[in-house]
Amino acid sequence: MKLGLQKRLIIITTLLLGSFLGITGWVLDRSFTSSVEAGAQEQLRLVVYGLMGIAEEFGDQLVFPEILPEPRLSQPESGLYAAVQDASGNVIWSSPSLQTSEIELLSFNQVDVPGSFIFEQHGKQFDLKYSVIWEAADESLFSFRVMTDRKPFRAEIREFRRNLTVGLVVATALFIFGQFVAVGWGLRPIRSMENQVREMEAGTRKRLGVDFPPELQGLAANLDRFVEHEENSRSRYRIAMEDLAHSLKTPLAVVGNELDSGSAANQELMQEQLNQMQNTVRYQLSRASSAQSSLITGNVELAPIISRMVSAISKAYIDKHTKVEVDVGAKLSVRVNESDLMEILGNLIENAFKYGNSIIQIQASPSAEPCLLGESPPMLLSFEDDGPGIEPALRKAVLTRGARADTATAGQGIGLSVVADLVAIYGGELSIQSSELGGVLVYVSLPT
Repeated sequence: MKLGLQKRLIIITTLLLGSFLGITGWVLDRSFTSSVEAGAQEQLRLVVYGLMGIAEEFGDQLVFPEILPEPRLSQPESGLYAAVQDASGNVIWSSPSLQTSEIELLSFNQVDVPGSFIFEQHGKQFDLKYSVIWEAADESLFSFRVMTDRKPFRAEIREFRRNLTVGLVVATALFIFGQFVAVGWGLRPIRSMENQVREMEAGTRKRLGVDFPPELQGLAANLDRFVEHEENSRSRYRIAMEDLAHSLKTPLAVVGNELDSGSAANQELMQEQLNQMQNTVRYQLSRASSAQSSLITGNVELAPIISRMVSAISKAYIDKHTKVEVDVGAKLSVRVNESDLMEILGNLIENAFKYGNSIIQIQASPSAEPCLLGESPPMLLSFEDDGPGIEPALRKAVLTRGARADTATAGQGIGLSVVADLVAIYGGELSIQSSELGGVLVYVSLPT
C-alpha cells in the first residue's frame, strides 16, 4: 500500500522525534541518577568527617562518645549506619543504628588506599569507606565506613522518572498535534492544485491559478502548457479534418461522375484524382500531427541538427554561394521533440537561404532573463540574413497561415506560421526584427 505525502512526513518525523526524545530521556535519567548518587556520597562523606572529628585515642584504639554528631546514628532502623574497622577488618566500633540492624559489612571491590574514599552500592545500601593512618594511635590503620539506605534515593529517582515520562509524553503529543497542523498547512498548496486539476477535468476551469509557492510554480506552468498543448492539438486535428474533407470533395465528385458515366476511357483522369486524394490525406495528417509531440521529452543537442539542416538545405541553393556562420556550443540543447525541432530549424534556415543574398548567421545561447524557481533559462536562437528584410508592418502578418511578404518568390506562406505554432506549443516565443546585416533577424526561445 502506497502512503501519501502527509502520512509519510508524519511517520518519519514521529520516528525521529521518538528516537530523539528517547535518547534525551535516557541522558537526563542517567544525569539525574548520577547527581543523586553524588549527593548521597557527599552526605556520607560529611558523616565520615564528623566521626573523625569526635574520635579519641585510647592506646592504639579509637573510642567515640555516646552523643554522636548525626542523631540518626543513634536511632534504630534510621537508615544511616556507621562502623570503624582496624587493619585486620575487625569492627572496633559500630553505631547503635547498625547494632540493632541485620546489615552485614561487605568487602569492597576496589583496592583500599589510605587517604581516599571508596563509594559502592552494597545490596540496598550506599557504602562509603575511608581509610586513614591515625598517627596518635601508634600510626594504626583505621577504616571509617558509613552506609545509608538507597530507598529514599530510589524514590527520588522514580519520582523524577515519572515526571520526566509525563513531560516527554505531553511534549510528544503536542508536537504530533503541531506536526499535523504544520504538515496540513505545508501541503495545502498541493491540495489546492489537486482540486484545481479536478476542476479542469470536470471542465469548470481552464487553467491553474498562479497563487502557488515558488516550488510549485514551475509545475503549475508546465501543466498549463501541457493543457494548452492538448487543446491546440485537438483544434489542429479538427481544422485538418475540415480541410481534408474540403480538399477531397472535388476529387470525389470527379471520380463519382466518371463512375456514373460507365466509360473506361478516363482511367488516367481517375487515377490522377485518386493520387491527389492520397497526397492530400498524407499532407493533412502530417500537418495535424506536427503538434502532437509530447511536451514530456528529453533534451536534444542543437549543434548536430543545425549542422545537418544547413548541409542539406545549402545543396538546394548551391548556386547562391551563401556563406553560413554558425555559433552554437557543442553542449547546448533544448527540451523539444527532435522532429519538431527539425521542422522549426528547417523552415527558418530555408527562409534565410531563400531570401538572403550572401551571408547567414545562426547563433544560440541561454537567455539572461530570470525564470521560475527550479526551471532552467530558455535557449535563445537567432537567424540573420542580408536579404531585403520584412517591413515592420508585415512582421505580425507573416506569422499567419498563407500570408507572405514576398509574392515574387515561390512559396505557400505557411513556413513561419508552422514555426510560430510549434514554438508556442512549447511555451517559447518568436519575434522578427531587423538585422544588422540588412535583412531579417528572427529570435526563437525554446525550453531547456
